[in-house]
Order: sequence, then structure tokens, then C-alpha cells
Amino acid sequence: MTEIQITVQLPDQVESMEQLEAVIDAKGQQIKQQLFEHQLASLIQRQKAAAEDVVCPECKKKEPSSKVINSVN
Repeated sequence: MTEIQITVQLPDQVESMEQLEAVIDAKGQQIKQQLFEHQLASLIQRQKAAAEDVVCPECKKKEPSSKVINSVN
């Protein structure tokens, strides 16, 4: 599990409940977008690393491990 700490800046003065709700909704959308982008970048990096693990060390070609095993037999 990944733990993420978030610091959010809110206006010092809010004039109404509707304004407060709008500010919080907008901040929530920004947080969701940033979390998604960060997690997506992380996922892409993990997938790249996993794909590199199946590269044939001799020929440097990407082969699914089952094909590599079958071609040796």
C-alpha cells in the first residue's frame, strides 16, 4: 500500500456554503487528476520493468517465456 500526504491551500475567507463546496470540489478534482497521473506513471514504469524481464538475454528480443521454453525443447 502506498501512503500519500497531501497539502491543500484553501481561501482564508469563504462567503457561503456554496462557495465552500465549489472550492472543495475544485480541489478534489485537482487532487484526483494528480493522483491518477502519478499512479499511471508508476504503473507504466512497472509494466516496462516486467516487459524487460522477458527479454531473451542472448538475442535481446522480447519473447514470451512460454515461446522461449518451447523453442529450446
